[in-house]
Amino acid sequence: MSKIMLISPKDNNFYNFRSELILKLHDMGHDVVLVCPYGKKMEYFTKRGCRFIDIPMDRRGKNIFNDLKLIRTYKKILKSERPDVVLTYTSKPSIYGGYVCGRMKIPYIVNNAGLMETAGIFDKFMKLLYKIGWSKASCMMYQNKGERDIVNGLLKNKVHFRDLPGSGVNLNQFSFCEYPKSDEIITFNYVARIVKIKGIDELLECAKRVKSKYPNVRFVLYGDYDDDAYRQKVAVLEEKGIIEYGGVQMDMKPYIEAAHAVIHPSYYEGMTNVVLEHSAMGRPCIGSDIPGVREGIEDGKTGYLFKVKDVDSLVEAVEKFISLPLFDKEEMGRAARRKMEAEFSRDIVTNIYLEEIERILGK
Repeated sequence: MSKIMLISPKDNNFYNFRSELILKLHDMGHDVVLVCPYGKKMEYFTKRGCRFIDIPMDRRGKNIFNDLKLIRTYKKILKSERPDVVLTYTSKPSIYGGYVCGRMKIPYIVNNAGLMETAGIFDKFMKLLYKIGWSKASCMMYQNKGERDIVNGLLKNKVHFRDLPGSGVNLNQFSFCEYPKSDEIITFNYVARIVKIKGIDELLECAKRVKSKYPNVRFVLYGDYDDDAYRQKVAVLEEKGIIEYGGVQMDMKPYIEAAHAVIHPSYYEGMTNVVLEHSAMGRPCIGSDIPGVREGIEDGKTGYLFKVKDVDSLVEAVEKFISLPLFDKEEMGRAARRKMEAEFSRDIVTNIYLEEIERILGK
């Protein structure tokens, strides 16, 4: 069989969103090679027969010398392994790994999962990188229409593409669970990196306003600090009883089950798994009206959308949800589960990837 290499910035990316595809490829007899910085979750795959190559990587750094070093690392690995197909995930692996694959004439499939907000010279620079990294891709996998239209325009519509329902959601793993029996105390989750681009500023301001009016509401934050400047801000609000910090959880399912809804105020996404996972378990979602979030929420039926970066709009949506009778909150959660079953099963994503890999190998 063939050698399939997957390149990612973190072990979580493989474990949380690609496990089904990776193990399916291995079961089909392919030699599966996973490339990313070491994390404990890589052992899940190596114990099942996949190979792992550990590389250093500064995921969000802008040091050009570190990036050049990463390109050289990809080149060394690809030259040694000579995979038949490479699958890349997120910006740096997709841009730099894609560039090296293109130069070496190795077929590669790109899944970037969201375009950053950029302006001025940096915007021009990023668009140049996209062209360099993706112009020779065998297939572009798009998680939302907004990203697809922008990138296809940059690539002059010359690259084959497929549309994906994000990373999909494993409907068996994130199974439907009964809604809380009472809404005397209403719990809202925030599950994301604690950093500006995930809308943490709007979330914290929303919590202050809503708690002053509805003392029976809880705002629980789950996620790592990508910006240490927020540690003190969160600590102050936690001491005042406005928010609670739940830390980084390896398994969010018990905390999703305990919640009444999730708030996802992100500025940009590919397709947010936070919304998909909460919806699959029957929890309504309140999210910013942006590509990658709006596709997972049917406004007024499975949750509410609000204007991105607009605290007033977010507060209005949260208060609208609070005012719903418990039965309507529960029905909203059931509608969210039905939407996931119809549109966002991870089996859909896995099958699209298998089709494209077979197409490439058939050539």
